[in-house]
Amino acid sequence: MANWPSAMQVVLGLPAIQNVGGKLIVTPEIINAGGAAIHRLMCHDITLGCARRLGPPHGYPVVLGDVERSGVARVTAVFSGIGMLPEAQYLLTVRGSYIVEDISFPMALTRYVQVPPPSAAAEPRLLHARVASAVCTDFWNYELVNEQETGSGLDIVGFTLSLAAPVTVTGIPLGWTMETDAVSFVRWSLLPQEQGAAGRIGPGRSLSGFQLMSPHTRSEATLSTLAVWDRTAGRAGAAVLDYAVVPYRYGM
Repeated sequence: MANWPSAMQVVLGLPAIQNVGGKLIVTPEIINAGGAAIHRLMCHDITLGCARRLGPPHGYPVVLGDVERSGVARVTAVFSGIGMLPEAQYLLTVRGSYIVEDISFPMALTRYVQVPPPSAAAEPRLLHARVASAVCTDFWNYELVNEQETGSGLDIVGFTLSLAAPVTVTGIPLGWTMETDAVSFVRWSLLPQEQGAAGRIGPGRSLSGFQLMSPHTRSEATLSTLAVWDRTAGRAGAAVLDYAVVPYRYGM
C-alpha cells in the first residue's frame, strides 16, 4: 500500500500581532511539521474574526515558496482595528495550499489569538501611504497614494516591486526614473531637485503611470516598498511596506 503524505503537514504557530494607529498587523507562522519538504506554499485568504482586511488584496495568492522540514514561513496581513477589542480573543484563519511529493493539498489553519492593547507607533514620522494596483489584460498598473495631511512634509520618492516573473516596464511617470533586471525587481525613483518636481508625491497627492507588462497573465500579491523623504528633517524617512499585485511566478 502506498504511503501518502499526510494532509496535516503544516501547523499554525503563534503569530506576532501589533496594534498601531488603528490597525492590527498580524504575522502568522506557518510551520512545516511533516516529514518532507513542502513546495509552492501559498496563502489564498487570511481572516481575523470579523475585522476588515486591508492587505493583502482579496483574490490574489501570496506565494510563500518552498519550506524545508521543520522550516517556517511567514505572511503579514493588516486589518482595521475598528470594533476589535483589546485583550479579546478572535479566531485567526489562514487558508491556502501546498505540494508534497507532487500531491497538492488544501490548507486551512486556525487558532484563537488575543488582540494586544494599542501601542504608540515606533516611528512618529511614519508615512501613511498605499499602493493601488489594477490589472488589465497583460498590463499591471500602479498608483501611489500619499495619505498624509497637508504640511506633514513626508513625500513618496521611490517605489520598488519584488518579482519572480519576466516583465517589461512600460510606464515611467514624468519626473521619475527606473531600473530593473526584468525578472526579480523593478525600482522607480524620483529624479533629484527640479528634474523631479513634476513627479513629487507630497501629502494629499497621488501619482499613477507606473506600469509593467508580462507574458504571464495571472497575478499574485507581494509586498512592495515605498521610499520616503522627510522634507522637515532633511533626510530619508522610514520606508513603508504595502501589498501590490504583480505577475504570477508559476507560469501563464
